[in-house]
Amino acid sequence: ALASGYHNQPEMTQEKFKPSFLDETKTLFRTGDLGKQTAPGIIEFMGRKDNQVKVNGYRIDPGEIEYQLTRYAPIERAIVLPVQVNNPTQLSAYCQTDKTLEIAEIRELLAKFLPVYMIPSYFIFLKQFPLTRHGKLDLHSLRELRETGKSLVNSNYVAPRNYLESNLVSIWEKILSKHPIGIFDNFFEIGGHSLLLSRVVTRVHKELNVSVKLADFFKVPTVAGLATLISQTQYNYQEPISAIPPQKSYPM
Repeated sequence: ALASGYHNQPEMTQEKFKPSFLDETKTLFRTGDLGKQTAPGIIEFMGRKDNQVKVNGYRIDPGEIEYQLTRYAPIERAIVLPVQVNNPTQLSAYCQTDKTLEIAEIRELLAKFLPVYMIPSYFIFLKQFPLTRHGKLDLHSLRELRETGKSLVNSNYVAPRNYLESNLVSIWEKILSKHPIGIFDNFFEIGGHSLLLSRVVTRVHKELNVSVKLADFFKVPTVAGLATLISQTQYNYQEPISAIPPQKSYPM
């Protein structure tokens, strides 16, 4: 999946693509991976030379996300770190700001400039980043603060109110392996990420015959919001006349 250079960026192309010592007519790409030869024909991977991370199969430079976040005026500084949540690696964004911000608005803004897999699953807002006693950024404390992201989740469970919401909840519960999910729970704050989002969109299209855009999903990342969006005439969704919302019961 590697191109022959960076689009309209000759300086970066020259920096990353070097003439091959094996064939002068070809180039080698400087990946940023570090390795050492342990035996003839065997190279041991040692890590990265830069800060790139791999999330859901995609190689990501957190600095690109941080740059887009700081373009949003109320955010003075941003740090994006990979975090382990139930095994898969997800991105958590830590934003320094003294304003009250809407996560949905930030996600919608990022979706204009970044692919879906680069949009963080968690957002933590701080008035001041934690520092070590030497005055350096305390990354360990930042990762621990990811737990405060749980406070962003709507803890008051609200059951589906109609056939469409009930079907959407069922799709979310199957893909997220989480029960129960309320109609006001935020997809990204209950374990959802870009890879699972693609599966939700595919399943909604297959089961409800509705095509939802990924960009729209960032605007309404709740079942209630998505159901309202789908019900709009542009999606031509028609609920079955005899539809009865499936009844569910959960242990108290």
